[in-house]
Amino acid sequence: MDTILYEGEHLFIGNLGHFLVVLAFVSAIASGILYLFSKDNKLNKNLARGTFILHALSVFGIFITLFVIIQNHYFEYQYAYQHSSRELPMKYLVSCFWEGQEGSFLLWMVWNAVLGLLLIPFSKKWESGVMPIMALAQLVLSSMLLGIEVGDLYVIGSSPFELLRVKMIDQAPIFSRPDYLNFIQDGTGLNPLLQNYWMVIHPPTLFLGFALTIVPFAFAITGLFRKYHRGWIKPALPWALVGGMILGTGIIMGGFWAYESLSFGGYWAWDPVENASLVPWLLLIAGIHLMLIKKVTNTATIAAYILVIASFILVLYATFLTRSGVLGETSVHSFTDLGLAGQLMQFVVIFIWLPIIAVTRNNKLRWGFGIPVILFILLLPFYKTVAFYMLLSLSLGGIVWFAIALNKELSSNASEDNVWSREFWMFIGALILVLSAVQVIVTTSIPVFNKVFGLNAAPPVDPVGHYNKYQLPIAIVITILTAIGQYFHYRKTPDKKRFKRDLLIVIGAAIALTAFEAYIYPIRTPFYILFLFTCTYAVVANIWYVISHLKGRLILSGASIAHVGFGLMLIGVLVSSANKRVITQDRSGLMSGFDEQVRRENMLLMKDNPTLLGNYWVTYQGDSSHGPDVFFKVNYMSRDSQESFTLYPNAQISSNEGLMANPDTRHYITYDVYTHITSIPKPVDSTTWEKVQEYVVQPGDTIQTSNGAVFFKGMEQAEMQGDKLKDAQVFKANLVVQSISGVKEVSPMYVLMPNTYFGIREEMPEIGLRFLFEIRPDEEGAKAVLEIAEAKPQPKYIVMKAIIFPYINLLWLGTIVMVIGFGLAAVQRLK
Repeated sequence: MDTILYEGEHLFIGNLGHFLVVLAFVSAIASGILYLFSKDNKLNKNLARGTFILHALSVFGIFITLFVIIQNHYFEYQYAYQHSSRELPMKYLVSCFWEGQEGSFLLWMVWNAVLGLLLIPFSKKWESGVMPIMALAQLVLSSMLLGIEVGDLYVIGSSPFELLRVKMIDQAPIFSRPDYLNFIQDGTGLNPLLQNYWMVIHPPTLFLGFALTIVPFAFAITGLFRKYHRGWIKPALPWALVGGMILGTGIIMGGFWAYESLSFGGYWAWDPVENASLVPWLLLIAGIHLMLIKKVTNTATIAAYILVIASFILVLYATFLTRSGVLGETSVHSFTDLGLAGQLMQFVVIFIWLPIIAVTRNNKLRWGFGIPVILFILLLPFYKTVAFYMLLSLSLGGIVWFAIALNKELSSNASEDNVWSREFWMFIGALILVLSAVQVIVTTSIPVFNKVFGLNAAPPVDPVGHYNKYQLPIAIVITILTAIGQYFHYRKTPDKKRFKRDLLIVIGAAIALTAFEAYIYPIRTPFYILFLFTCTYAVVANIWYVISHLKGRLILSGASIAHVGFGLMLIGVLVSSANKRVITQDRSGLMSGFDEQVRRENMLLMKDNPTLLGNYWVTYQGDSSHGPDVFFKVNYMSRDSQESFTLYPNAQISSNEGLMANPDTRHYITYDVYTHITSIPKPVDSTTWEKVQEYVVQPGDTIQTSNGAVFFKGMEQAEMQGDKLKDAQVFKANLVVQSISGVKEVSPMYVLMPNTYFGIREEMPEIGLRFLFEIRPDEEGAKAVLEIAEAKPQPKYIVMKAIIFPYINLLWLGTIVMVIGFGLAAVQRLK
């Protein structure tokens, strides 16, 4: 068979990308091995550093290479074809990079490489223990991009540099043609929901947060191997604080994106993918508090180890959930399975067994677990069901063994906490955070349990109600603990007289402020009032602590400021959710074809027909297209005409997905007006005009048609631009049309030139009328003739939903304050 020489392909850039992936994979292996033997060997340490730097350069090269392919629209590569198009602006081409699984794995690798380069000079004596773990993570991640076939059984990874024709040659005959690229003019484009500026910065921030969780994990594992059960805390704590700050910021950015781009009317829907990112953050925050206890009091050793390790393991588990396809039917965010489920499970299991091996390294029985674990890890991609069951059983047994062995090794460090000490209440708070994380992850994992154990359990029908039922009481306890925790002291009882005085001051202030808040917001439900009080209590107590105990020294107030932000954030969540109200409703009777629920929460706006909505007259003024997006112009005018603003909710219309709407929001200090489109008329390819009739008209005449009444006001001379029309006389007929769509004016024109004459038709397809105006000679001089044609009306309308979110700025303010508090705490720990 003759070899086909394909035309126009850019093969060098793809081959370079393949080479860099292999180089990154091999250099990660070499760096990890060299670091294992570098503790007392300077040559090995230098070689290990050099190979990791080579690895990092390879990763950066892969990133640049893939971006060049996307930016230059090399659609011969499957990744560029599937995730980009020519019409996308540069900022959204960046988003194309991480829309696919391969790109998101690469983004994670980039951040890990950056962190590794920072750890080389700053981890000091911990370098030879921390860096092999970083190299191992990079080894596993780079394997996700290899795309190497192992016989006919298995493919290791999925390459972003795979050619489209290689993937599709059996599905489309066009790829057997040398000039197939001439028929591929554009890619399939970026998911419309990702065409938002928040999606340019949200994924990189979130993945940096994910990447940062491995650093305290690596210090903890090194501490286990070396039995430095307290020494690892000091170098790991600043990284943990930065990780908590960045991961929290990434999650909040996801909330911003959901609020501005998704049409469910909110910022958090307890979607499984949202939950998968929240759980590691909750465990990391709990771990940070226990690390502080360990650092100051040398207690809570086991719990600190478990939570720091679990935060990274849960990041890996979240990766498995979102990228294995197991959440495909329960989440709008999850990826489809690229055949990587086996590798993803290997990723999780490898790092589950790393701390188990570290604790039991001197126990000969570890080989009884270790050998079968290694075998089943290797077999997992080939015999997924059997290997998965065995790995699950062994890993659960291993985790129990880890806890027993760790407890045995560290039992000498156990101590009895004083109920009046700060560490006691910090420990209780950490346990409550763990309880919150467990409830979320268990419910989120229902699809996994179904798949593994053959169950048929259904996820919650109302996820928001289900999660809130458990999480609100937990939040009440957490806010109380954040309020009083800092008034206690480490390892000793506080001054009880001062403690009681502070308690009375902050409780009194919180009660008064809560009463005021409950009145103005308003909040009337007793349980919500209790929640409002505890959140306000947390804010007031931490502000008072900064003033009275820290004397306003902000650099020492990171924890208190973070707690203030947390309290404000929860107040914003409560007030905006409890008082959120839909202000649209069908009062026109024009939505008879819609179901009752839609009519109760939506309104139909005919084009150019003002409709009353609360204190505003709302008018749909038309639409315009920008690339694949259609922007709908919706004007709000207050009843007293003192205020006017225009919103531009947009949507993309897909034959497969239907209407994909993005909202637009008017922001005020105390509330937001949130508007999105829920339905539009189906487009009509052409209009069939019928019932064509002519009428001789005079000013004041009214003509009745099937689609409305036409009033002829008269005619007047007009002007038209253009050199060919400079000698023309132009007349226009002034018509007023009254129909079900409202009252509108239209002016068909008649042009009289020295050698010819003609009329210019005016079509109103939304009403179903077309007009042609002429002036014809008759016995008395001239007569005005109006031709009217009718068609089935194609009404120009939108169905819109508008929601008021009161005091939602408290939520955004709280998140900003919380992130600032994390930053101050991290800076102080670094000092």
